[in-house]
Amino acid sequence: MIEALIAAALVLVPLFLAIPIIAKYIDIKTYTVQAARYAAWERTVWFGGAAAESFGIGSGGTFSNKWDANEKTDDQIRTEIGARLLSDSGTTPFADSDKSGGTWVGGNAKLFWRDRRNNKLLGSYGDISNTTRGGYTALGSYDDTLASDKAPGTVNDLITPLVEAGSVVSNFMVDTRGLYTADVKIAVKQVAFNPAAGLGGCTGCTDDYLATGVTSSFSAKNVILANGWNANGPGSLSEYSTAAGKKKMSVYNQTRGLTPSSLLQPSEGGVFDTVMKVIKAIALVFFPELSTVDLGRIEVDRVPPDRLP
Repeated sequence: MIEALIAAALVLVPLFLAIPIIAKYIDIKTYTVQAARYAAWERTVWFGGAAAESFGIGSGGTFSNKWDANEKTDDQIRTEIGARLLSDSGTTPFADSDKSGGTWVGGNAKLFWRDRRNNKLLGSYGDISNTTRGGYTALGSYDDTLASDKAPGTVNDLITPLVEAGSVVSNFMVDTRGLYTADVKIAVKQVAFNPAAGLGGCTGCTDDYLATGVTSSFSAKNVILANGWNANGPGSLSEYSTAAGKKKMSVYNQTRGLTPSSLLQPSEGGVFDTVMKVIKAIALVFFPELSTVDLGRIEVDRVPPDRLP
C-alpha cells in the first residue's frame, strides 16, 4: 500500500499531468514540420527578387539577365505560416492579405496549445522565424540573399557554365538553381512543476505543469529539388520591345534566345529597327520576292492548320 502511494505521488500523478503537455508539444512539432514544407514549396513558386537575379556569371546575377518573377520575402512567408497554419482560424479561407498580417487569424493561435490554466504555449507572431534564403553563386561564393541554391549533381555542374554564359549573351535561360531549403523555428514556452519552482519540484508545491517565461525552439528543415519556372505568358515582339517585356520569362523571350536570326528582328521603334526597314524597302525594289521573307519572326502558340479540328 505504501509503495503504491509513493509510486502514485512520484510517478503516476506527474505522468498523468504530463501526458497532455507532451501531446501538445508533439502537435506543435507536427505543425512546425508542416510549416517548413509550406515555406519550401512557397519559395519554389514565389522565387522572384534575389532568386530571379541569381542567374548569370556575376555574384547575385550582376552581369546576367534579371527576370521579373513572383516574389515573397521570408517575412511574408513567415506571416502566412502564422495565419494559415498556426492560427485558430477554423474555416476562414486563405487570403492574399495573409502575407501582410500581424495578428492571429481568429484572434488566437491553436487553442489546443495551452496549459491546464489556459496560458498560451505559443505567444505571438514574433515567436515564429523562417529562413529560405542562402546559396552559392556561379563563382563559388556563398550569398545568403539568394532564395535558392545550385542543384546537386555532376550533370548540373557541367551544364551550369554554359547556361550562365548563355543567359548573358541571349534571353535563353535554364534554371539550374532548383534546390530550395526552408528552416522554420517556433519559440514555445516551457512548462514547470510550478511557476515558483523553476523547472524542478519544491517542498509544498503542487505539480501544476504551467507555462513559464522560458522558451524552447522547435525547428524543422525541408529541402526540395524542383523547377518552379513556368512561362510568364506567350510574349511577342511588341512586348519584347518594352523594358518590362525584356525581363519577362515569356515563351517568346526564351525562344528568341535560341533563334540567331532574331537579331534581324530588332526591338520595335529603335534605330536598328528603322535601319532594317529601310534596307528591306530598298531590297524589295530589286528583289520583290523578298516580300514574303520575315527573318527572325517567331510565332508563339500558333497551331498548324492540320492540327485544328
